[in-house]
Amino acid sequence: MTRPIVTARDLCKHFRVLRRHRTMLRALRAVTRPDERFAERTVLRDVAFDIARGEKVALVGGNGCGKTTLLRIISGIYRQTSGDLWTDAPPRPLFSYSIGFAGELAVEDNVYLFGALHEMGRRFLAPRLDAVIETAGLGEHRHTQLKQLSAGQRQRLALSVFFQSTAELVIFDEALANVDQGFLAQCDRYFADLAASDRTLIFTSHDSSLLRRYCTTALWLDGGRIRQAGAVGDVLDAYDRSFA
Repeated sequence: MTRPIVTARDLCKHFRVLRRHRTMLRALRAVTRPDERFAERTVLRDVAFDIARGEKVALVGGNGCGKTTLLRIISGIYRQTSGDLWTDAPPRPLFSYSIGFAGELAVEDNVYLFGALHEMGRRFLAPRLDAVIETAGLGEHRHTQLKQLSAGQRQRLALSVFFQSTAELVIFDEALANVDQGFLAQCDRYFADLAASDRTLIFTSHDSSLLRRYCTTALWLDGGRIRQAGAVGDVLDAYDRSFA
């Protein structure tokens, strides 16, 4: 039997949060009585699942249910408070379109900079540079400083670079939020190819139609716990009915 590419068992994640607004007096008091300043907030509770190699997983749930926290644990950004997590391939996540860019540099320089953040070197990206810029629709702006572009143009550039990654396990957290209609066709081609490949995808989106199109299974997080897991249609139908 093929080993799962991601395995989670009894994952829990707690954060320490301030009980009240910080003041100088309270900050000094926290040095001697730290427990009075903070409360524990539980974000994930006893989360357990397996993701098979090549599986395309939709991760759904309301805002604040723990989706991004779980993805950050899988990606190695956060460490779980308790429980176990195993990944059988290095995850390659996309959480932000701004980290990894430099506003003073030209568009084509930012292709290499953003690519380096996602473990794609200059030698790998150089033969793909023209295609990346054209995919982003920035052919006339390749020498323009990034800070002169709109937020939407920077998002298209980030996605166009990230689409070059050959990582076996890729994670998108609300990747297509606010993408303009013109660029959606490029995204559709990428995700259609990804869905037909043997690579593994974990994808969050509030657009149910995207998840149904590209994913085969789904996990529904509710209050930090997995409420339902299974075929994408079954889980999303149940999730959509929860709002009726």
